[in-house]
Amino acid sequence: MTGIHLLDRAIGSDYPTFASTADIRAFEQTPYSERIAAQSTYEALKCGASANPDAPAIQFLPNADPADTPVVITYRDFIAKVTQAANMFHALGVGPNDVVSFMLPLVPEAFTTLFGAEAAGIANPVNPLLEPHQIAEILEAAKTKVLVALGPLPGTDIWQKVEKVRGSLKHLKAIVQVYGGGGDPANGIHAFNDLIKPQPADHLVSGRQIKASDTAAYFHTGGTTGTPKLVRHSHGNQVYQAWAINLVLKAKPGGTLLFGMPLFHVG
Repeated sequence: MTGIHLLDRAIGSDYPTFASTADIRAFEQTPYSERIAAQSTYEALKCGASANPDAPAIQFLPNADPADTPVVITYRDFIAKVTQAANMFHALGVGPNDVVSFMLPLVPEAFTTLFGAEAAGIANPVNPLLEPHQIAEILEAAKTKVLVALGPLPGTDIWQKVEKVRGSLKHLKAIVQVYGGGGDPANGIHAFNDLIKPQPADHLVSGRQIKASDTAAYFHTGGTTGTPKLVRHSHGNQVYQAWAINLVLKAKPGGTLLFGMPLFHVG
């Protein structure tokens, strides 16, 4: 039976209380290594999807208007898209030590890209508000192999920045464009939807077995006192954070988390 905390095998139908030192000591009798049900972010997402596949994983308001009907993505569809994204990156030559950087606003494709990149290789979310020279330094320091970016759209200059920096990226093999155009494969620019559509949604083509110690992502520091620096996250780091936050928030099915931070933020 799966308990209320999907990442913790030792928790049943109710979250533990930590009202006293004795409560904490009792909880710690079962080590974390025996509790944790997932070694990677991909495995953690599969845990959530298998528990309630038809529940909404993401509700997205395209125009940020609360009166609009949100786009709803179920857990079944979300893990399928993440798997397809991982396979898409694998098809572009991304392996466990290769980096997929991305410059995207909080659209559903950003979440798909983040976790798909972590399943295929290493994700590197980049703040698109930085100056082009800072973006270029981060992308090159990460040895970016694939760059996913918002295409040319009114009200954003992300694509213009991509065009400015792409020539200086020695390791770059492909650019994947989200919205704003149909891609230009002859020049190494691929349309996200076209590239992801034919990929299998039920398994990782690479057959990768992800370990907790594997690098999941690089997150860059703020850059307020100099050039941003890359900070490594392992899969174990990120799974632990999800495990601990669920203990604090006591998350339950049907609850909603308002995600207000951009994905390049370490939170």
